[in-house]
Amino acid sequence: MRMHGIAAFWSLAIPGLLITASWGCLTDDDCSLNGICSQCNRTCICDVGWRAEDCSELDLYPAVRWTGYNHTNATGPDFYKEGAGNSSWGGHIVHDPSDKKLFHLITSQMVHGCGLAGWRPFSTIIRAESRTGPAGPYAYAQTLFGTFHHNPTTIYSLADGKYLLYCIGRDLEAPSTCSSQKFNNTISVSSSSDLKNWEPLAAQLVNVTNPAPWPLWSPQNQSHAMLLAVEKNNIYTAQSFSGPYNLTVEPHNTDRSEDPFLWQDRRGHWHILVHYLIDIDVGLKGPRVGAHAYARQWQGPWTFNNRTLAYNTTVDFTDGRSTVFYRRERPKLYFSDDGAMTPLYLINGVQEFNHSGSYTLIQPIGRGAGDYEKKLGFL
Repeated sequence: MRMHGIAAFWSLAIPGLLITASWGCLTDDDCSLNGICSQCNRTCICDVGWRAEDCSELDLYPAVRWTGYNHTNATGPDFYKEGAGNSSWGGHIVHDPSDKKLFHLITSQMVHGCGLAGWRPFSTIIRAESRTGPAGPYAYAQTLFGTFHHNPTTIYSLADGKYLLYCIGRDLEAPSTCSSQKFNNTISVSSSSDLKNWEPLAAQLVNVTNPAPWPLWSPQNQSHAMLLAVEKNNIYTAQSFSGPYNLTVEPHNTDRSEDPFLWQDRRGHWHILVHYLIDIDVGLKGPRVGAHAYARQWQGPWTFNNRTLAYNTTVDFTDGRSTVFYRRERPKLYFSDDGAMTPLYLINGVQEFNHSGSYTLIQPIGRGAGDYEKKLGFL
């Protein structure tokens, strides 16, 4: 990127955009493709949901405690280990197509009270429900896949008229004590018409992990083709969700990233939000954890912004306090349904310092989240 300016010194919100004064943008690429570069004064005009001089930072608003999916205070007679509660890790929000007041969260949950350290092989995939808005809180509704299945990403394919759930894992009976196991991951995909009943998992990629799918369907090209980003932001392609998947793009300089989340914005540009692992060099899980990559075409070239963070491990809450998390990973975004692809919520798996339990945190982004909830009648 070509950035020659100083930190932003003022900002002005206008409908749909955030004007951030800085010096140095020459093209929209200098605005992280999350806004446009004004040729009048070479400043970035950020889309709603993004901020900073190069529009690379999510405009996060304070979160409400105990929303999302947080059951770390749960107890049960079958717990192998007390103190972790029902640990979850990340997840994907899906708005029910027939009930506008119902939201689903497809997430990973560790069984038998095992904490995050036992995610493999104690992770299952569950469906939780919220009738208080997309931020939750969510209550357990259904186990979709038992041990061991993890890191689900759930999207809707217009071409197929189905929901698609990509995850890692394989059928495996969990042991009788909380302990981790090491084995290579496999990406599978299943389909559903109602989010409750799923076709059997079909393995697609062996020894590959952390799937991030996105359909290539558009009104102009009603294709069944799929993109599938994976670890290190490698991108596979397939003519349909059932595969086969072929490695097509291998971006450079992304070795310190995992947990990709892939999407296409309203201008047709492509983005990947990742868990950034740079602080692992000094033995820490943060605070630098959220990074952003972008490209005009999915084939590349991709720009990986490792200078300005999209988010970090500090979360402000509506009670006026902040929490610095030990881990904040598995980023996913929930977008507006008006075609503008405005990011409304950031979903992460989080773990506090000195806690074995983990949970799913949902944090609102910008004023768009509040407007969305008002439209649905929650505020």
